[in-house]
Amino acid sequence: MKKNDNQLFRYLKSFGSTIASLFVGGKAKQQKTAKTLLEEEAIASPSKTALRNFLRNKLAMIGLIAFVVLMLVVFIGGNLRPYDAYYQQPVLRNIGPGYGYLNVPNDLKEEGIESISSGITFSVGLSQEGKVYIWGKDYDNVFSIPEEVHNSDIEQVVSGDRHIIALTADDEIIGWGNQGHAQTSLPFEIQQPIRTQGIKKIGAGDQYSIVLTDTGNVYAWGSTLANNLNRIPDRIQGRVVDFVTSALNVGLLLDDGTIDVIGVIGNPVATGVPESLQDGSVNVVDFAMLGDGGVALDDQGELHAWGQSISVARKIPEIDVPIASITNGREHIIATDINGDLHTWGNNHYTQLDVPDSVDSVSMVYADYFQNYVVDEDGEVHAWGNNGFILGTDNFGRDLFERLLQGGKVTLTVGAVAVVIQVFLGVIVGMIAGFYGGRLDNFLMRFAEIISSFPFYPLVITLSAMLPRNVTQQQRLFLIMLILGILGWPSIARLVRGQILAEREKDFVLAAKALGIKEGNIILKHILPNVINIVIVQMTLGYAGNLLTEAGLSFLGFGVVAPYSSWGNMLTGAQSTTVMESYWWRWVFPALAVFIAALTINLVGDGIRDALDPKANEK
Repeated sequence: MKKNDNQLFRYLKSFGSTIASLFVGGKAKQQKTAKTLLEEEAIASPSKTALRNFLRNKLAMIGLIAFVVLMLVVFIGGNLRPYDAYYQQPVLRNIGPGYGYLNVPNDLKEEGIESISSGITFSVGLSQEGKVYIWGKDYDNVFSIPEEVHNSDIEQVVSGDRHIIALTADDEIIGWGNQGHAQTSLPFEIQQPIRTQGIKKIGAGDQYSIVLTDTGNVYAWGSTLANNLNRIPDRIQGRVVDFVTSALNVGLLLDDGTIDVIGVIGNPVATGVPESLQDGSVNVVDFAMLGDGGVALDDQGELHAWGQSISVARKIPEIDVPIASITNGREHIIATDINGDLHTWGNNHYTQLDVPDSVDSVSMVYADYFQNYVVDEDGEVHAWGNNGFILGTDNFGRDLFERLLQGGKVTLTVGAVAVVIQVFLGVIVGMIAGFYGGRLDNFLMRFAEIISSFPFYPLVITLSAMLPRNVTQQQRLFLIMLILGILGWPSIARLVRGQILAEREKDFVLAAKALGIKEGNIILKHILPNVINIVIVQMTLGYAGNLLTEAGLSFLGFGVVAPYSSWGNMLTGAQSTTVMESYWWRWVFPALAVFIAALTINLVGDGIRDALDPKANEK
């Protein structure tokens, strides 16, 4: 009996604890929290409640912040500097991501700079102690300095586009880097003449090398251009005192102060040399030469330009002070006047003309390709020009980062305008069909089904093929946005129609009709606000879909066409295994941009949907 009493007591105690837990302790705290939330819900408006729910969604906030940052980078960053869609620089094709092309080694500065020469992504310097230093981005193993260079007394070192040659005190030439045209190895047939005559100066250009002997002879080797360079008339050979290299030609300064140009005969830089620079009426002491023009400096400090009429070499700025020296890069020219001030002109695509304010007293100027270096009288080094490519370059030498920004403006704009058209048409058709019903509803929905039945990509491809050749880029973009908008509204229309069918039978709509309010006002002022949430969600999700569609069209070649860029057509050139394996940056970064844009806007859309969901508000 006593045992049964103890069991009964335990049962009653357990039951009492359960009842107590419903009203006190943790449950009471939960009830208090729930009461507070209910009070907040009663005070806050539906829009404030939805906003609070959205802000509490971490994924949605991450997506929103990331998308805003992406938009700011694309639309603001893309306008910070001028962009020329037609500009190409083949010599810089397929350069991998890298930066710091202008970071001169401290050891070279401490030892003193004897000379600096630059290639497409790197520079090589010779110190006053005879040591060779290389900096920038390695290309074709130019950073792998041969051991014999370290063990030799180097007197000169110069860089071509992708190779380097060095001259020793024993008149030996050591080359390394790209060897596609044997430009790093002195040919056997000219070894003996060079050893006999001695070497005064060495030079290098686009896959060729050249030497000037002490006897005034010039010998070149490397690319097929070298064959033309070696066809020097007898009247010139033996009279050369200096030379300047360019992509297709070499300019020669002769012992009588005249100029001659060898290489590609039909090039304007060769055919357009003024007679005054060749007949001795002007005594030339220095000169610079670009691919299509040149500038000569006479003994009076005056400049004389020649070449193609549109050549930047001929666009000499007004300079009131006599010029002391002149040099050139790939597309620009730098002149130093007798006061030590610098004057620049030419192409400024890589900021080659933007001389730093810190440059004051100039001692030496080294300009080559797209990098510039100035050593002042205090031995300080100042550098400007191309400092690298953050995301690399494409197969035409175009900066991938610039194209990604410009392409992003196109892709994001096309998606936004297209979704506005879709929503505008979809909401109007859906509201009319849902509110009026009957035959009008049946007609509009059948029409929407017809629009939906069109095969999208075949239709777009057909329309693109039918476009005349003189269609501008703006007209093509307008057509893409229009097609995306017209073919994409039926899904929104069906969604809005379904919501209207549910809303039109509610009491507030019947009351509005009973009061005699016009049907248009009922639709716009009473029903639309109750379906706007689903429209907003559909806009965000549709925007992401349009981004992917535009990228797909441009990838197939039927959207934005070259030379204009979009994220889609930037992927067009990445369809070969060579690009996929060797030039990964050409497809990874555009694909990543499309992925991030679509992902972030989808996260925002999901967050808005959850925030506007009544069931989510109860959590």
